[in-house]
Amino acid sequence: MILLIETVARRYVCRQNDVDTIGLPVATERDARGRAIVRCQLGPLLDPADPPAAGRLHALTIMLRRRVVELGVPRVDLLTDPPPIVPLAPFFLARLQLPWVNGVALLDDQPVIALDLRRLAADVALGLRLAHAAKDAL
Repeated sequence: MILLIETVARRYVCRQNDVDTIGLPVATERDARGRAIVRCQLGPLLDPADPPAAGRLHALTIMLRRRVVELGVPRVDLLTDPPPIVPLAPFFLARLQLPWVNGVALLDDQPVIALDLRRLAADVALGLRLAHAAKDAL
């Protein structure tokens, strides 16, 4: 299954099995197993032109071995008729700053980036971020 993730300005897709839970953000700093919860909004993390969302957010929760990452997004939907995801050519993969992109899908005749949210969450948990996103307050 494929999830359609909408930020304020962009749309992305990802595999549903990359995300452990989808729901409201939790208010605690640690999960039930004592792991620290790292939070950030997905839109500004990926694109500095994508402003932080105001209002209620959905939390895409990815549970890692030592930390839990909550990626906040304004909207997320399960695609019942998922489009095929075309992998990126090796030429493009070699030029990515961070390997968070699996490929591209075509939705409503527009290309949509397919993200590897588990890899992205692991990098966020380790404190690795794009230079423009690191200076933004979470």
